[in-house]
Amino acid sequence: MVTEIESLEIFDKKFPKGIRLCWEDIEEALWEMYTSIITSGFDPDVIIGVARGGLVPARILLDYFHKKYICTVQMGHWDKTSDFSEQPVMVYPLPEVDLTRQKVLVVDDICDEGHTMGQVMKYLGDKVKELRSSVLVCKSESSFVPDYCARRLKEWCWVFLPWSQHEDLISFVERILQITGGTKVENIIRILEHSMHIDIGLPEVERVLFDMKHAGEVSEDSDRVWTLI
Repeated sequence: MVTEIESLEIFDKKFPKGIRLCWEDIEEALWEMYTSIITSGFDPDVIIGVARGGLVPARILLDYFHKKYICTVQMGHWDKTSDFSEQPVMVYPLPEVDLTRQKVLVVDDICDEGHTMGQVMKYLGDKVKELRSSVLVCKSESSFVPDYCARRLKEWCWVFLPWSQHEDLISFVERILQITGGTKVENIIRILEHSMHIDIGLPEVERVLFDMKHAGEVSEDSDRVWTLI
């Protein structure tokens, strides 16, 4: 158990560098992407958000385009039988809707390796009149190159987005508690800020620990040290 941490360097190679995009960053990036789409002459009839990450960007773009119609598909690494798949599989396909005469814009938040968007575009290819792809953030390692992208990253890093940050922080806090054997909130914040180069507030970590405690995953002792159960 580590209640006091003298050197943070031991955590440097255990966590990826990260960047955080706030809501203002998101809105600015999506507006830039919207203007690039209309400048290219593409005006979608329907927007499809790839669940889960693409739902919020798709909803914002829907307003920018002054459209009313949005659909969603969901990809995942677990199918309906709960078997893990190395490649993303279609968990929830399109509802019964005819898009054969529609111009469709597919929206997702991040292209890491690009497999998810690649599979979605392949799935939709013969179901729509015209198809374009848009991604909020595309990493350099992605095998899929979207038609429109708001932010391209030259170096790989972890991207914290407002709608997925809580889930991401749970994973990183769990890893810290595994490495340290248990530690205090202030140490968790110090490790994340030093190793991932991001600013994390106390309320954000407290919400994560509250959630993990409610799920029966962590406990806090009288010295305010958090440990995994």
